[in-house]
Amino acid sequence: MALLKRDNNVQPNIKNTADVSRDLSIKKEYKATERKTIKVDPPVYDLIKSMSIVTNTKMYDLVKQMCEVYLDNNVSQRQKETILLMIKENEK
Repeated sequence: MALLKRDNNVQPNIKNTADVSRDLSIKKEYKATERKTIKVDPPVYDLIKSMSIVTNTKMYDLVKQMCEVYLDNNVSQRQKETILLMIKENEK
């Protein structure tokens, strides 16, 4: 019976909301001690090193740019969101 006598003008209160932001950028700056080593074949390392010298950018910035271009061109939007959410979860 209580359900029949409710006030229809009362709006429900929402305590928790979902995070629906779609910020897909990786813009955090890291210290040198926070960076991790990545193992690649010697020809790949030489290529990255040469590209870094020619373009006058740091190797880690070059690899970051390569990853961003790869994500933009070779990965679907849904896969990109999943990858970046995985990265966001690992940062916590």
